[in-house]
Amino acid sequence: MKIGMLTDTYIPQVNGVATSVNLFKRYLENLGENVYVFAPMVPENESNAFKVSGLKFFWEKQHRLAIPISHKIANLTSRLGIEIIHSHAPFSMGFQALRISEKLGIPHVHTYHTLLTEYRHYIPLPFRPTEEAVKEFSAWFCNLTDTVIAPTEKIKEELLGYGVTVPIHILPTGIDVENFQRPLSFSVREKHSIPQNHKIILYAGRIAKEKNVDFLLESFALLRSSIKNVTLIMAGNGPEMQETLHRARRLGVSQNVVLTGYVKRDMLVEYYRQADVFAFASVTETQGLVVLEALAAGLPVVAIAKEGVKDVLKDGIGTILLDEVEMPSFVRALEKMLKDESFSQKMSEEGVKYVTEHWSMNTMARRLDGIYKGVLSSSNKRRKNNGSKSFFAYLRRFGLRVF
Repeated sequence: MKIGMLTDTYIPQVNGVATSVNLFKRYLENLGENVYVFAPMVPENESNAFKVSGLKFFWEKQHRLAIPISHKIANLTSRLGIEIIHSHAPFSMGFQALRISEKLGIPHVHTYHTLLTEYRHYIPLPFRPTEEAVKEFSAWFCNLTDTVIAPTEKIKEELLGYGVTVPIHILPTGIDVENFQRPLSFSVREKHSIPQNHKIILYAGRIAKEKNVDFLLESFALLRSSIKNVTLIMAGNGPEMQETLHRARRLGVSQNVVLTGYVKRDMLVEYYRQADVFAFASVTETQGLVVLEALAAGLPVVAIAKEGVKDVLKDGIGTILLDEVEMPSFVRALEKMLKDESFSQKMSEEGVKYVTEHWSMNTMARRLDGIYKGVLSSSNKRRKNNGSKSFFAYLRRFGLRVF
């Protein structure tokens, strides 16, 4: 089978969507499928990965805004003999996927990775859509595809509530467990001048409002009233970098907080392996891959049981899960992990076992392969019935052409 994945983000970018696309590409190829990725950033020398034009984000230089030319991608997908399109965001590359699916007459699968309603604050107020408008847009886009993939049951319920009527499959991104247990290649302590007697709390992800980084930083400041020899590493980049640095200074903890900035994915594994506990306070995750990655690396987790995190973790199995965003409880959980070595060791071992048994990437790739084959073999192709409803067909009624 020849599969074309269209995505606005891909490795070497560090985020859940980029990781998901890369993992599925690799493991589907292990199953004998041919997978072609189209994105504004791709690694040099990666086979079957095609770079489309894009502009750098001003505040995050490692990210690109895709500005693809649809007919070029369509011509390439046609020459490659791609049989199915899989989009990973309902934006620039998602629109291309709709257009190519319509033009070439091939089915379109879409993964709804992100709760878009939680990201409206990135759009300036004069142009910011209402929450209801975002829901309507999401339903409109998804209903133009053949099948939608939701990472969790919660996201499926959200999409159904928006009015999505196409089939929805629940398929989380799996974890490449072996990669998180490989030998270490450098010392995180030496790299960041962290004293040997300090415990390390790790956060990995965007330094952004929706990740609840203020709560995490304030929790760390409170924790230091009982544990002095501790360092918080915040691995990642984002729009709140400067504000987080200023807040750390105001809280009097800047000497014990490391803001790494952008970290390459291969290096991030080293941070997981060398920390003592993973702290995650985000309440907007569709899945929360980083918490599973931490467990795969043997790093116990303290997190808040909201949205996708609640769906993928189990309290007491490698993890202390808190029902609410409540700072004293969050701090006590961190203290438990840091002070009780036998408890944290038990959590570490159980976390690795849990991820290996339930979140293997091999299992998830086989399930996705089955979804593709089901879509291809279906005799009732919805795309044949919804052409008149497509965005492009709508514009053509007024003599307008897009891409």
